[in-house]
Amino acid sequence: MKLLLDIGNTRIKWRMAGREGRVAHTQDDWGAQLNRAWHELAAPTAVCAGSVAGERINQAVVDGVRHVWPKQDVIWLRSQASCCGIRIQYANPERFGVDRFAALVAARAEFTDRSLIVVDAGTAITVDALDDAGLHHGGLIMPGLRLLNASLTSGAAQLQENAVPAGISACLPQHETQLAMSAGGRCMLQGGVIHALEQAMRVLGGTPEVVLTGGDYAWLDLSEFESVQLKVYRREALVLDGLERMSQDEMLHGCCPRQ
Repeated sequence: MKLLLDIGNTRIKWRMAGREGRVAHTQDDWGAQLNRAWHELAAPTAVCAGSVAGERINQAVVDGVRHVWPKQDVIWLRSQASCCGIRIQYANPERFGVDRFAALVAARAEFTDRSLIVVDAGTAITVDALDDAGLHHGGLIMPGLRLLNASLTSGAAQLQENAVPAGISACLPQHETQLAMSAGGRCMLQGGVIHALEQAMRVLGGTPEVVLTGGDYAWLDLSEFESVQLKVYRREALVLDGLERMSQDEMLHGCCPRQ
């Protein structure tokens, strides 16, 4: 049984033997939360991780794993030029975020021989175009909703950061400053993603399938996707699914470094 770790910019998600959990590593006690959760698990046969976090968080994860299972190494999964049916065209493939790569791997495994656009709505929003042969035709990265709100409040003294209220309509004019900020952020997010989809469609040709994942995908209005004749499939655990397939490839070919 492998323990899989998806270490993002804000959260760490894990899965083993049908059990899953998540913790925000922005919280002071995130290490203790993982420690408690992992102590309830049997010893894994391997720990496989994909990370877009910094070295401090990665090392803390390694320390946490070895605290619970002292002899256990962490296998770090990396993006590659070609792996699991995906081919990317980066000059340095490891610069391609492993979360993006894993999402493409999982999406292609489910929608074989179909062109795809994968949208991951998290701390950052990524939009990636994949043709029906598994070749990546490029992608876009833009700030997510919370980063948009944070950038606005950091540059405007009289605007205060606030939680994004549920049910607010994107782009609908508001009569209160906090609501106007939230609606404006969602309007930028929605418009940016739709325009990125239109550009990806031009690159790929035809009508690709759209696979949507990420912790903030609920802020996107799916009716807007339908307006450009796109069918959207939501997959909450797309990155973990892809990491699992990448870990299987690593076990066969030993292509990922241990730490």
